[in-house]
Amino acid sequence: MLKRTSFGRRIAAGLAGVAVIMGLGSYAFVNAARFLESPAQAPVRSDAAFVLGGGFGDREIRAAELHRDGLTAQFVLMGMEDFIGDMKIDYIHWRVRVLERGGVAQSAIILDGRSSSSDDEAAYGLRLARERGWRRVMVVSDPPHMRRLSILWGRAFAGSGVEVVLVATRPRWWSPDRWWSSRKSANFVVQENIKLVYTLFNLGM
Repeated sequence: MLKRTSFGRRIAAGLAGVAVIMGLGSYAFVNAARFLESPAQAPVRSDAAFVLGGGFGDREIRAAELHRDGLTAQFVLMGMEDFIGDMKIDYIHWRVRVLERGGVAQSAIILDGRSSSSDDEAAYGLRLARERGWRRVMVVSDPPHMRRLSILWGRAFAGSGVEVVLVATRPRWWSPDRWWSSRKSANFVVQENIKLVYTLFNLGM
């Protein structure tokens, strides 16, 4: 009788453990998008805004909104190194045009053509902030990028005295509470989590 009771307890404990693991896995799955976007902050008045490259125009539109709201007058367009020749010229042109239509003077737009990785962007951002004497900067990108940017830019700017504010775009395709229901949203969540693991591994965290 004692052996049966002990065996039953082990089975019950095992089932309870499986239930806990499944519950945690389900929670992590459902909240994967919220986890990625949660480092995003409300935009505040800053010396400049770094607008990361890529995306579908949402970053430039968000940057123009920051100018319209009087939060910054200086912009740095990053990610130019991904294009060459006429394609690069056209890419630069339409990004600049979005800001100009939002009232940003061309003289207030800096083009970064040297950064070739997310690490490079953060390093260049710090170097430029120091050269210009900026004390607070915003970094504009899409919601699923916020977690990885908080690590990379936080590490680069640590102890610099320059505050970094992460500002997320508001793309129509982003569905954090049902991210798996949209192919584009799902792709971003999966890819960003892979990149996040790679980033943490390379930083030895």
